[in-house]
Amino acid sequence: MAAGAIEDGPYRLRSASDMAWGSSSYGHRETFWDKAAATLTVTLRMILPVLALLACTAALFLYRDTPVPLFLDGTGTSWLTASHLLVPVAFLCVHLTNRRYGPAYAFAQIVIVAAFVVGLVLFAGDQIGPDLPQGTLPTMREAVGVGAAFFVASFISICVFDGARGARWWTAPLLGFLSAAIFFVLVFFPAAYAGTGTPWFDHAVKYMGLLAGEGVLLLIPYWMLRSVVPPLSGFGGY
Repeated sequence: MAAGAIEDGPYRLRSASDMAWGSSSYGHRETFWDKAAATLTVTLRMILPVLALLACTAALFLYRDTPVPLFLDGTGTSWLTASHLLVPVAFLCVHLTNRRYGPAYAFAQIVIVAAFVVGLVLFAGDQIGPDLPQGTLPTMREAVGVGAAFFVASFISICVFDGARGARWWTAPLLGFLSAAIFFVLVFFPAAYAGTGTPWFDHAVKYMGLLAGEGVLLLIPYWMLRSVVPPLSGFGGY
């Protein structure tokens, strides 16, 4: 068959001009206002999760020098502080965001808070530092260790939580807490204390068990908040 027949005859190749109602046949075409409304919706949804995680981050900083007397080392001082005990509360904030909006929002929550903290340190650290009490600022190694550990542990726990959603309400948060505890300790203690002479391995094992226990206890407030933070449609009600 000649090329002209293919182009001009009844068997010619179809093109976009052959579509009936071509402008709407593949669904609604987003306008500028649709995109603006979607952006505004996402922004409004992120406000409370970001503020909650920022509050947890501030608490972690403010209580990093408050010792817990039950955990003493060989010198009679406590190696565990109230800040260590508050870490699972930050993971609870991430889990609730994941439950409500899904993993993309939970990961965005972490990225936004991390960007805010890093920006605050880089651009306002010199102004804020002199107003803080002496000895309250962590070392650079410790700060990087905490940040990296929380980022890695949160990302993994988000994936675990989302994969474990189901009819048993406690499965996803429990596995999320346990995975967060394991990876937070695996990253933080070597990054912050390896090679310093601190008995960090013994502390890491104890702290991992403590985080796991706190995760189990935090299932109680998670259960109490389930009706307040219901998942959006598309997550099967879990």
